[in-house]
Amino acid sequence: MKLFKTIALMIVLSSCAKKELPVAPPTFNDPNWTRVEIANGKEAHAIYGNIDDTLMVSTLTEIYQTTDKAKTWKKTKINHQPIYGFLSVRDTIFALEANSLKNKDNQLLATFSQFFTLDKGFTWKRCSQYNVSEQRAQEFATVSLNNQIKFKLKENIEPFKGEPANGSGYVLKSDIEVFTNGFSKILSVPFDNQITNIHVDGAGRLYVSATRAIYDKTTGKFASAEKNEPAIIYISKKNVKELID
Repeated sequence: MKLFKTIALMIVLSSCAKKELPVAPPTFNDPNWTRVEIANGKEAHAIYGNIDDTLMVSTLTEIYQTTDKAKTWKKTKINHQPIYGFLSVRDTIFALEANSLKNKDNQLLATFSQFFTLDKGFTWKRCSQYNVSEQRAQEFATVSLNNQIKFKLKENIEPFKGEPANGSGYVLKSDIEVFTNGFSKILSVPFDNQITNIHVDGAGRLYVSATRAIYDKTTGKFASAEKNEPAIIYISKKNVKELID
């Protein structure tokens, strides 16, 4: 299924290759959200920590860390692939490298960890060298706020014309689905970049990982891409429950 998605996205990107690519706005000005970037990171994926202390972010091929509110970023590990989740187990954080398995509820999982850190990502150790199990798992791109509100990344696929909805098709913009009091809704966000992952910190702020790909507001289809290639993170300025309509 992932292969079909990748092929479909490449077809769409190719069809738009001749379009003039917009430059990212010089400033992202929104009363409720802040945008931070990791230069040349291409895509942001898993996030751990908080912007006021230590924030760790997986990009397309590396792991970065900032301790000065995203003014500077330090590359702490090269992965050659994204990390799909950071799993915290007491004082240990595991980097989860796969997201293809599903649990009994058909929920996508982030799984399997070859590396772990004991210092919030400053240094990394290989699990096999310390007889630490590599078999780890957690729900992919799913976070909870005070065990009352759940946020989950919702992938959207448009089936190829004339084919059944079997999971393959054109990749549309992903949404953030909010579950509360037995109901669900889509969280409104003031940006149109493709979303890859989400994280919530201890203050209830939501972190949204994104790519440079820009999708049409109405159709959800790929429209263009930012000329620069940053890994992009949008952070709510307040507790995200205040942004739920």
